[in-house]
Amino acid sequence: MAPHVTFDGYILFAALTAVSIGSIHLAGRLAEHRGRRFRTWAWIAAVIGPFALAVLFLFPNARRENPTPA
Repeated sequence: MAPHVTFDGYILFAALTAVSIGSIHLAGRLAEHRGRRFRTWAWIAAVIGPFALAVLFLFPNARRENPTPA
C-alpha cells in the first residue's frame, strides 16, 4: 500500500526547498561580502544547506582592513 501524502506534506517540502535554495544564494553573497569566494560557498551551502550560514560565521572576516592584535 502506498503511503498517503497530505497537502501539508507538499507545502512543507516546497518551503524547505525554497529555504535551501535561498540559503545557497545568501551564503554565497555573505561569503563574498566577507572576502571569500561566492562559488565555493554556494557549493558548500548546496551540500549542507542552511548550516553553511552558521559555518561561514565561524571563519574570520578576510576583508578586515585593520585587524586588532590578539
